[in-house]
Amino acid sequence: MESEAEPIWRDYFQLTKPTISMLVVVTAVPAMLMPAMRGTGTAGATLPVALAALFGTWFASASASVFNHLLDHDVDMNMGRTRGRPLPSGRVSNRKAFWFATILGVVSWLILDRFASSVSAWTAVAANAFYVLVYTAFLKRRTVQNIVIGGAAGAVGPLIGWAACTNDLGLVSAWPAWVLFAIIFLWTPPHFWALAIKYKADYAAAHIPMMPVVRGDAVTRWQMLLYTTSLVPAVGSLYWFGAAGLTYMIPSMFLTLLFVRYAWRLWLTGENSLAMPLFHYSCFYLFGIFGSLAADRLLNVAGLV
Repeated sequence: MESEAEPIWRDYFQLTKPTISMLVVVTAVPAMLMPAMRGTGTAGATLPVALAALFGTWFASASASVFNHLLDHDVDMNMGRTRGRPLPSGRVSNRKAFWFATILGVVSWLILDRFASSVSAWTAVAANAFYVLVYTAFLKRRTVQNIVIGGAAGAVGPLIGWAACTNDLGLVSAWPAWVLFAIIFLWTPPHFWALAIKYKADYAAAHIPMMPVVRGDAVTRWQMLLYTTSLVPAVGSLYWFGAAGLTYMIPSMFLTLLFVRYAWRLWLTGENSLAMPLFHYSCFYLFGIFGSLAADRLLNVAGLV
């Protein structure tokens, strides 16, 4: 009865996976500040371009999330933690969800293409197509590497941010953006596998081949340690190759080593009860990394570092 009394906008808002969408937006911010620091011939994102990039990125991520809910509604009905979502519960119809996702996607492309850059607009489109058609519709139900490969779609925030003010994503000219992409890509498996360990029975019941279901908890814990450890050189490379300063490096390396410690304890003890503390920390971790980088670049703009 309580859910029926909730305003309908809350159901639509829930479909956009607001926490994930906001995280994608946050990762785009420092990428918009970085080009000017590297002498690429641009002053960085102007305020109109920055706002367009942020709103366009949010609408793109929200669109992909709604499509994800739509394609996964049958899976959600078989999982205890998800069967109360708007689609499996019937509070929002599949038809309305489809049009909502479509409108969000079109608005995203229009904003990015008109007010940011064509490269940022098409990058968002490509990421959404990959997330919806490749990950959700195919990989998620067919391979244990689903979240590893699918993580590429959630890592495009920095690419959109960089492209918004440079209209370029060359591997050489835009290498800092690609490093940020790699950081999110490497962060994704331990983040989601921690959740998969806790809800292993749910994933098994829904026939989703997550790593703990197929390979077991021990292999999953070891893989999580490998991915978190690989973040150390990825995070450090921005400082070592001159794209960021100590204001970024010191807190980011501390946060990364703490992330490794969480994974190390989970692997060493074999206690699955430590998976959720790692999951919660991983959410804070990405905000901390990109927040430190944004602060470092803003101080650089102000001439203070």
